[in-house]
Amino acid sequence: MNNKQQLIEFLSTQTEIQEIFTILKQQQINEAVLTAGAVRNLVWDKLTQQKYNILQENIDILFADQGLSYEKLLTKKAIINQKYSKYLWNIQNVRQNNSTSHQPFGNSVENALMTIPETCSAVGVSISKQGEFEILAPFGLDDLFNFEIHPNPTWLNNKAKMAAYQRRLNWKNWLDRWPNLKTYSK
Repeated sequence: MNNKQQLIEFLSTQTEIQEIFTILKQQQINEAVLTAGAVRNLVWDKLTQQKYNILQENIDILFADQGLSYEKLLTKKAIINQKYSKYLWNIQNVRQNNSTSHQPFGNSVENALMTIPETCSAVGVSISKQGEFEILAPFGLDDLFNFEIHPNPTWLNNKAKMAAYQRRLNWKNWLDRWPNLKTYSK
């Protein structure tokens, strides 16, 4: 079984993930992608036989809707946070973010995934109209499944971004939860 198939198998065991996409569809947040910690931590917990609890994870959702005003986005976020408060929502319209926002940005979700600080976190999951999981991984899935944390390759020649990457590694304390992780600065 390859990494993509294994990720889809892990996702299919999580009923909450299906619920999350149902909520997003009800709120007309179309072509949404679940990404970052919710996906990364699922894989690392499953591979290390730890109990995964999505209710303790940030639910990082990316979508790209040029026609959605900031005010309407705030309204949607408020409704979702109020009605479905068991989840820790972080919903981002990547079309409204920019390079100084410290959030994924771009004119598409695919481009926004390429702005995430670590390659192992730059993995997005969506559900097709046919109900199948789809995986977006601009840097591939190997780092994620090999327990490797590499900086986004576009950050390597930028001292400020690499300093931010290093601060993020320290702040996240991933090694406390998964001691077999390997971190890289190049």
